[in-house]
Amino acid sequence: MLSVVVSVLSPLVQYITFTFITPNFFNNIIQYYVEQKIQTQIEAENYFNLKSYILQGIFGALSMGTITAAIVSLFLKTKKETN
Repeated sequence: MLSVVVSVLSPLVQYITFTFITPNFFNNIIQYYVEQKIQTQIEAENYFNLKSYILQGIFGALSMGTITAAIVSLFLKTKKETN
């Protein structure tokens, strides 16, 4: 349940972060990747943008929440008693 809440809030957090807190982030990271010849301009622009980061945030929160819940459930699982 918590991972769903985090996933729902993720787009808002991403928007606030990249619009108000670090508005030049995408331009700077694209420039760096192109200058270092890690990606072409088009590849970097396709990967480093708000839409891409919002989708990564949503799916990342859902997948990490599911994995975390599975691991926690293994530790909290009660053993069945046999008679």
